[in-house]
Amino acid sequence: MTKVTSLTIAVIACALFAGTAESQTLDARRLGMGGVVTSDVGDFSGSNIAFRAVPKGAGGTGSIPLPLGLIQYLSDHPVYDSKDSLFNIYKIANVLLNPPLTIQLVKPKEVSGDISIFIAQDSLKVDLADVKRVIPENSMKQGGVMHLFGIHRNFGKGFVQIGSLVHLRNELTLSNQLRDALRDARPFTSNTRYGLTDEGRAQAAIAFQVGYAARALYRAPAKESSTDPRQNRATALYLGAAPKYLLGLAYGDARGEGGVTTGDTLFASSNPVTIDMDSQTRNSGIGGSGGLGSGIGSDLGAVLYWNNFELGLGLNDFGSQIKWNVTRRRHLYDDVTNQFTTTVVAKDEKYTSRIPVTTTINVAKRIGRTTLAADLVDGDLRTTMHAGAELWFGMWAVRSGIYRDQNQMAQFAGGGGYRFGKLGLDLAIATNSRNISRERGAELSASLSLY
Repeated sequence: MTKVTSLTIAVIACALFAGTAESQTLDARRLGMGGVVTSDVGDFSGSNIAFRAVPKGAGGTGSIPLPLGLIQYLSDHPVYDSKDSLFNIYKIANVLLNPPLTIQLVKPKEVSGDISIFIAQDSLKVDLADVKRVIPENSMKQGGVMHLFGIHRNFGKGFVQIGSLVHLRNELTLSNQLRDALRDARPFTSNTRYGLTDEGRAQAAIAFQVGYAARALYRAPAKESSTDPRQNRATALYLGAAPKYLLGLAYGDARGEGGVTTGDTLFASSNPVTIDMDSQTRNSGIGGSGGLGSGIGSDLGAVLYWNNFELGLGLNDFGSQIKWNVTRRRHLYDDVTNQFTTTVVAKDEKYTSRIPVTTTINVAKRIGRTTLAADLVDGDLRTTMHAGAELWFGMWAVRSGIYRDQNQMAQFAGGGGYRFGKLGLDLAIATNSRNISRERGAELSASLSLY
């Protein structure tokens, strides 16, 4: 009984942190348009390096988020003391999935309820109540490629940049028997294995990058005085490329299988189940075995304009890989001795890890002061799509959008903004499913735009 309970708790804990939360969009202008990216909406150059060469135009040069959600958080935050009667691990997990930088207008139903366990001599049933919503029907995935803490310096059309890169990936899969027992509260049966498989990878590196982005083609109508290819009906092509050297700081991966197999009778003895666990790991890193890694990669981009139509293609981390000297180990659990044994399978083994490429395709059409846009972002573990519109009335803007999130749910957004001189104030309301139970909530975002 102790082993079954421990495994149940472990699975629930894994489920809590195995969501596929997409990061918040703090740019209220972009969020109001459904999170779409174009050459003048969103991260400008982060998704497509060719955007660096495109004139800024009337779309602005950046945004400053206003973290209004901190006010809400300070007035109503989870209890972190596990001894307090109000302590709720699910509320804390939702704070991690939804950093309190936006105001939560509609919060999803809280995961609560008492866990019920029904036991007889040859029967065991676990009813997780609301917690069942935490366990998805398919495998639980999380991860992505993050570029953090970068600094850069421009030299005309070229630039140099140093930044950190982190790639995380984890996929937890429950056997059909275990999923049915936990999600659907089906009784545990005799002579049945309840197992799970987990695959995880983490790597970090410093990227040293030299890039160049420039206009490769430009033909504008003679009567047009504007140099903005988004508005002057020009035919223009902008290209960008930035090779990078990757200094690997640390790498680790693990793949393991484990489970419990019930006996002929569930509670016929003091040890009614047999535990099995087998995993293999690889690791290397600074200050440890294997040391630093070394690799190369690149960012590539192109954006084409024709008759105020925009088509962009960005490839980040194209061909990126890092070579390591890893130590490979195997870890086995012996149910008889109740001990783990670890065996070094190989040391200083040559291994090449890869950074998944992130592909961004965006399209936009500008008609006067109206922008219609859509994009598709294909990255590690997930593909997301966004579409939105923006319409200006003098100094006022109205926006709306829709997107498919990482949980394959349709989400909706809308907002507006007002421009005064070189600054603009933007507000957006959008739904999302960044929470433990993967239910729809709504948030309010605010930011300042720089023009």
